[in-house]
Amino acid sequence: MRTSRRAQLGRHAITIHDVAADSNVSIATVSRVLNEPWRVLPETKDRITASISKLGYVPNIRARLLARGQSGIICFLLSNRPFAHSVHAQVLQGAAARADIIGLQVIYAACNYRPDTPPDEIALPSVLATNGLIDGVVVAGTNYPNILTALDELDLPYVMYGTNMVVPSDDFLPKAVYIDGEHGGYLAATYLLSLGHTQIRYVGDTTMPWYSRRYTGFCRAMEEAGLPCPPAVGSAAEGEMAMGFNTTNQLLDSGEEFTALFVGGDAGALGALRALRRRGIAVPRDVSLVGFNDEDLANIAEPPLTTIRAANEEAGMQCIEMLNGLVRHTIETAETVVVPVRLIERESAAAPRMPS
Repeated sequence: MRTSRRAQLGRHAITIHDVAADSNVSIATVSRVLNEPWRVLPETKDRITASISKLGYVPNIRARLLARGQSGIICFLLSNRPFAHSVHAQVLQGAAARADIIGLQVIYAACNYRPDTPPDEIALPSVLATNGLIDGVVVAGTNYPNILTALDELDLPYVMYGTNMVVPSDDFLPKAVYIDGEHGGYLAATYLLSLGHTQIRYVGDTTMPWYSRRYTGFCRAMEEAGLPCPPAVGSAAEGEMAMGFNTTNQLLDSGEEFTALFVGGDAGALGALRALRRRGIAVPRDVSLVGFNDEDLANIAEPPLTTIRAANEEAGMQCIEMLNGLVRHTIETAETVVVPVRLIERESAAAPRMPS
């Protein structure tokens, strides 16, 4: 009885040599299919791919990376933020998922520094300075230009989750992935306007670029509706939830008239909800409320929060794609990537009450 090729090979691990022999090509050709498939004729590539499937060959990804002078390890560096922050946890989750698909590992590291810390005094994790241990860095968290200078001095490829990058202007940076905050602000205001609201206030600390971009979109929608754009209110110095709570109380104490609030973050919106409830103001019967990010608590709030969903996991995936291109030199420069957002309608917004 004839023994199958797979049975003949069953006594040892399938190697690239076995694939080459089975598909009647050189080892170099099999290697090109694994690493640079665009360099191989389609019919040859199909024959080799069929052999890989038939024999059950599993490429040694780590060996291939080491042969290219790479470790296959990416560092996810979270600066000036707690790990439990849901937005950055979602970005990390997306980064890790995409890295797993393309055979890379992600390790987590934290860094805390001040905006005025000299770059050479930023206490970067030692893993970044160990030559050859990691291939590149995804920079996430709240960051300032001084950390980019510090990373440049390490001569290590890096990309940024740019949404929380604090720079002098709202301009997008290269080598960065952003959530489309401006369009999100526009969607939130347009939605509230469509419900019939005209007295809408924006709560967000516009000294921070991400709140500023959301306010820009909010104002554009208001102006398109022929309405003045009221000034943004709020300081995030004590945290986002405290900003929503304190600012809402301040608006109410000043006698400000409004029928809707757009808060530039879900935690802030939950703080606003708490302040309104303590004053006996019902949401959405008396005041409608819209947040931003679609964080975990948004859907279980009472009432569930209408919000702008930011595709944070997609942003993490895009960071890995961009960094992998820089590490492998398949791209020379990395252009800015802006990830779209969408409105999630729940129960915290409704048409304004008619005067009795």
